[in-house]
Amino acid sequence: MIKKDKETGKAPEEEGLLEEDRQEISDEDLEDIAKEPLSLDKQIEDLQEKVLRAQAEVQNVRRIAAQEVTRARLYGAESLAREFLSVGDNLQRAVDSSIEGADLSVMKEGLELTFKSFESALASAGITSIDPVDENFDPEKHEALSLMQDESKEENTVIEVVQKGFMILDRVLRPAKVIVSKKLDKKLN
Repeated sequence: MIKKDKETGKAPEEEGLLEEDRQEISDEDLEDIAKEPLSLDKQIEDLQEKVLRAQAEVQNVRRIAAQEVTRARLYGAESLAREFLSVGDNLQRAVDSSIEGADLSVMKEGLELTFKSFESALASAGITSIDPVDENFDPEKHEALSLMQDESKEENTVIEVVQKGFMILDRVLRPAKVIVSKKLDKKLN
């Protein structure tokens, strides 16, 4: 139950509110109060404009990033292609020298140099060969073409590489095609 003042007959809280209501409001206060809704509307408009600008900026960043990804895909192999052009030039020289009747040892030397050029072009692109002779068979990097019985090697050891494999960084481009050792089957009769 709310206690009322005996003289006024009102609760103390109500009396305080009435006194505040009775205070005079200056003209400046009225102008500030009148401007407040306008300033809030202006703030809302400014914030909406900032949001639109931010959204446009995000769209521009996405568009530019997509263009850069496309450019990287299209021209990313450019340096590797340049390296292979020199390998192709060396192969063309080898073919031209074979027409002139050059010595086979000179041709072999030229082809070996061309192959080294090829390997260096691959290495410059982060591509390494997989040549697993005498290593344990790894199904992630090797493709077994056949099994061969060989008592001199541990079981599942690569005996021969039929075709080299290649990796780019840690990903297999092409597994090495290999022949793997196995022990003789000893059947009890």
